[in-house]
Amino acid sequence: MQKLVFVSSLPVSRIFGEKVHARWFAENGFEVQFWDISPLFYSGERLEQYFGGAATYRYEGPNHRIFRARQDVEQAVEDLVTTDRVLYLSRFFKTTDDDWIFAKLHDKKIRYYFQHFDTNIEPSRLSIKVRRLITEHKQRFLNRYLKPHAVIGSGRMGRRQACAIFRSAKFISIPSVKVLWETTGPVIEGGYSVFVDENIDYAPDAKLLGHSVCIDPDAYYARLNHFLDQIEKWSGLPVVVAASGKYQYPRDRFSGRQLVYGKTLSLIQRAELVVGHVSLALDQCLVSEKPVLILDDPAFSPYKRSGFASSLLNFVTKPVMVTSVTRSIFDRALQPETATMRRIVLDYLREEEVDSGFVDIMKSEFQRA
Repeated sequence: MQKLVFVSSLPVSRIFGEKVHARWFAENGFEVQFWDISPLFYSGERLEQYFGGAATYRYEGPNHRIFRARQDVEQAVEDLVTTDRVLYLSRFFKTTDDDWIFAKLHDKKIRYYFQHFDTNIEPSRLSIKVRRLITEHKQRFLNRYLKPHAVIGSGRMGRRQACAIFRSAKFISIPSVKVLWETTGPVIEGGYSVFVDENIDYAPDAKLLGHSVCIDPDAYYARLNHFLDQIEKWSGLPVVVAASGKYQYPRDRFSGRQLVYGKTLSLIQRAELVVGHVSLALDQCLVSEKPVLILDDPAFSPYKRSGFASSLLNFVTKPVMVTSVTRSIFDRALQPETATMRRIVLDYLREEEVDSGFVDIMKSEFQRA
């Protein structure tokens, strides 16, 4: 049986881990291993902080192995054979000193793949375009000795960016793994708006990197709930809070509103209006062509606020300070620019000719001689 090894130098959340469908591959013709090598690059304290918001946030894949020493990783690679395949989940831009892994894979003639699931926003301003080209040139230089067989990504811009940095690697075009492409059944009955929660009390990514996202959470929630009250009054519909599961709330932060964990994308699919900040889950609004209102807050840190510019929703709507939303702004939000949304989907989430799902595309690729 062919072996498929998933490797990550970043801590893997349940949310991300489930998107690469390691268990599906284990049930459909592969011997799967999942290697977590993040302890080589992050302290135990930082990793515990990353997973500390919810007991179920840590992902555990098939034949899950946690590596704490470089020599153990090198020996594990040494045990692989040329027909095995490696999907390295944490390399597109170089952010850690992990080139030695790829040198070892290359010496063993083992085919390895990179992913570019988070396509970078293509800038419109000339000054930013120049900085982006400089970044790509730098990354092309930093990755010059790497020979991935392919880079897996989505959309026309994903293809351009992957080919700009890894010129000798082929591009495997997939529908984005960040969204649902098929409509799921209703999570709750009746009409509703949905607020996409972002764990202001406990943000795992910020914890890992040592950043703060909000200088006054209590004031943030007070303003948010006042705003959600207003939305309910204007729309005549309840607001449901969609929580990812990164953080389990020990107390009510949403004035008694219904809180649903782990169903964010499905809730967005059937919502009358979507409200949020910079969550990647908001990309579902583009695929489902949903009205969306993006909120800023006075208590957000510069780190949190910087995420607005890198959101795909920035193409169709701009963030509004939560204290400044008027009825006219609310009414305009209910009229989404669907033509723009469809263009953004093609550019960043799914090329037009892609008509198969991620697992089918990759199963065929991994089994190719």
